[in-house]
Amino acid sequence: GINSGMLFQSKQAVFRGIALCMLILSSLTSAANAQKGASSLEEAETRGSHPLRHRTIFMPRDPDQEIRQISQSPQVPNVLDAESREALGIPPQLLDEAEDWAEPEEECLDCETFVPLIAHKSASASTTWLPGSGDDLGIFTLALSETAEFPRWEGFTVTPYFGVHYLDGPVRTDLPARVYDTSVAFRWFNKVNEKWSYELEVAPGVYSDFKNVTSDSLRITGKGLAYYVHSRSKQFVLGVVYLDREDIMLLPAAGMIMWFSEGSRLELIFPKPKFTYRVEKDESKERWLYVAGEFGGGSWGIRRGAAGTDDIVTYSDLRLMGGVETKHTNGMISQFEIGYVFSRKLEYKSDVGNYDISPTGMLRYQLTF
Repeated sequence: GINSGMLFQSKQAVFRGIALCMLILSSLTSAANAQKGASSLEEAETRGSHPLRHRTIFMPRDPDQEIRQISQSPQVPNVLDAESREALGIPPQLLDEAEDWAEPEEECLDCETFVPLIAHKSASASTTWLPGSGDDLGIFTLALSETAEFPRWEGFTVTPYFGVHYLDGPVRTDLPARVYDTSVAFRWFNKVNEKWSYELEVAPGVYSDFKNVTSDSLRITGKGLAYYVHSRSKQFVLGVVYLDREDIMLLPAAGMIMWFSEGSRLELIFPKPKFTYRVEKDESKERWLYVAGEFGGGSWGIRRGAAGTDDIVTYSDLRLMGGVETKHTNGMISQFEIGYVFSRKLEYKSDVGNYDISPTGMLRYQLTF
């Protein structure tokens, strides 16, 4: 009663605080963006027909299409992802401006172009399997998401997400057969200047067995990250990831991204480090290999047993995996991961039925289009 009401009010306060920060940052940067636009227009007029020179850098031109770690449940937001790049890559805005690569004759300063209010950016479907039976909890997950962008508000995206987890066991406690993830993520990325960029994301959602749909199942995840370009091959990331879970509410996010060449990258970022290496590139596709670590799990509101008691269950684990991603020129991306899952725990808010789970393997596949 009282505790649930206080929890709901605290989540509302977090949501409002993040929204207020986004509004303030938008106001502070709008004037700078307008001034930058005017300066770019003046430069374009004075450049005339002089050809522009290509500036060689280590970072790929379109890192949003580069190797991306497969997304988990929204309860574990990626520190760098396709919509952060739900992806792991450097935000495209950190690279050189498009005018540094375009030919002057392609510019059209006075053209009146129709700009749609909303447009499809990407969609993905994924499946994850953690084998198990008996008291070794097995989990089979299916997930779908769609990301829409708003061209009139550059950097703003909305991503609805739905996932279902089929639970195999354990026999020693009364877990439901299925739990669900439903959420909508609102993300905003903004470039302040050539060195600094930031992104904010808030994702309200309901995580439940759809029998206990109360404040126990309402969770608001999010993240706030700042990016600093130190050099053409080194960048830094600093911020926080808000999980809103029963076991962990908040995680710091910090580290650096290093490019050794255009085909290899190291992301020394807590809580999701990763190393990627390109092994194949031709006219139709690119293929990358990677090794990574991540923190998995989530919290769900459930109804337990014949008595119908409402409770909150939290599953957590640590994961080490290797993966391969194949990116096709038509925009389709397929990803496959195999991994080892350990430090597995199942805990209830009531503390009735808590226990440690044996390690297991993991298979995961995702298709993005």
